[in-house]
Amino acid sequence: MPTFSLPGISLRPAQSEDIHQIVTLDRLAFAPLKSQTEIQHEWYGEGLNLPGRQLFLAIEEATSRGIGTYTQLQLAIHFQHQVFPAMGIAAVAVALQKRGQKIARFMLEHALETARAQQLPIVMLYPFQHGFYRRLGWAWVESVHQYRIATRHLPLYPERSGIVPYDSTQHDLSQVYQSVATQHNGWLQRQDWQWQQRLKPSNGREIYVYQAANQIQGYVICQFAHLGTPQSPLAIIVQEWVASTAAAYRGILGFLAALRDQLSTIVWNTFPTDPFPHLLQEQRRDSALAGLPFEFGLVHSLGQIGGGFMWRLVDIAAAFQRRSLQTSDAFALTFHITDPVLGDQQLTAEFSDRQMQVSSQPTATVLKTSIDHLTELFYGVRRSQDLLWTGELELEGDDTLLPKLDQAWQATPPFCWDFF
Repeated sequence: MPTFSLPGISLRPAQSEDIHQIVTLDRLAFAPLKSQTEIQHEWYGEGLNLPGRQLFLAIEEATSRGIGTYTQLQLAIHFQHQVFPAMGIAAVAVALQKRGQKIARFMLEHALETARAQQLPIVMLYPFQHGFYRRLGWAWVESVHQYRIATRHLPLYPERSGIVPYDSTQHDLSQVYQSVATQHNGWLQRQDWQWQQRLKPSNGREIYVYQAANQIQGYVICQFAHLGTPQSPLAIIVQEWVASTAAAYRGILGFLAALRDQLSTIVWNTFPTDPFPHLLQEQRRDSALAGLPFEFGLVHSLGQIGGGFMWRLVDIAAAFQRRSLQTSDAFALTFHITDPVLGDQQLTAEFSDRQMQVSSQPTATVLKTSIDHLTELFYGVRRSQDLLWTGELELEGDDTLLPKLDQAWQATPPFCWDFF
C-alpha cells in the first residue's frame, strides 16, 4: 500500500491560529487583488473549520511556515436513487515561491489516502487544470450547458403569476430542493452550512419562489450583472433553478420572460437534458451580444458547454456494492485498474438482480483500464465499447460482455449546482 511523504514538508489539520497564513495563501492563489481583511471576512467569517469542513496546512519544517493549504469537505451525493458518501476537495493553494515542487500533489495524495481510510467511493473537485488532476486519477464527468438568450425569445407562460420574492422567515427551500435532488445524478444532499453559503445575501443576487396550493414547488436564484464591461446592458444570470412540477418550471421561465422590458439577455445555466432550448422562439444566442460565429454551414450559435467538476473512484468495492444497476442480467467481469496514486488493483464484479457483488476470484474475461476511465464508465459518462474503440481500455476474453456492462451502468451523467 503506497505511503505519501515529501522531504522537509509535514501536513496537519489547520488550527484557528493559522488563519493569517491560510488567508495569505488563499489570497495569492485565488484573489491577489483583494485584501487580507476581505478574504478573511468573506471566506472565513465564521472560522476556519466548520461542521463538514476541515482545512489542512502544509508546513515547511525548516522555517515552520505554512506553504500550502487545502480543504476537505464532507459530502453526500445523489446517484441512481442512492446516496454516496463522498469527500470534496477545495481551495488547493500553494505559496508562490513553492510552485512546481509537488506540494499540491502531496496534499492531494493525502486527501486520497484519507478518503480510502474512510472507505469513501468518490472524491469530487472543481479543477483549475483538468490535465493535472487527470494525471492523479480524476475524470471529467460534468458538462454544464449555458444559453445566453434574448429575453423576448422566452415563452411567456401564465404560471409566472405563482412567483413571489423569497422571504427567509417564511420560505424553506430545502424541502423542494431535496425532493428534486433525489431524482438527479450528482446533486448534493445539502447540509446547513451549504445552504447558508448558497442563500447568503450578495449584491445583485435575488431569489424568487414558485408557490401553488400553499406549497413551494420551485425556486430560482438570479444574479444581476453586466455581461462584459460595466457599460454593457444589464442581464440576469440564472445560478440555480429547481422545479418539482412542470407548473413551477413554466412559472420560472414565464417570470424571466416578463422581464423583457428591463433586461435584454437571460443567461440560463443548466444540465444537458433540460428541455429549455426546445422551448425558445428562436434557437440562437442573443444577437445583441458579441460572439464568435458558429463555423458550420448555416447553423446559428445557440449555447456553450462548460467543463465542470471531476470525480474519482477511491474505494472501488464500496462504490460497486452501493450502485444500483439498470438490468438484472447475470454475468461476471474482472477489472484490472491502473491507479497512479493508490496503486494498481484487480477485482471481480458479479452482476445479478440489479446489484453488484465484489470478489477476488478472477474470471475468464478481464477489462483493463485506468482509474479515471473506470470512473467515467461507472458514472454513465462514457461507454466501454467507445473506450475500446479509442484504445482507452483493453479486453481479454468475451467481448459480448461489454454491451451488457454498458447497459447495466447506463445513467444520466452527473450535474451539480454547488461550487467549492
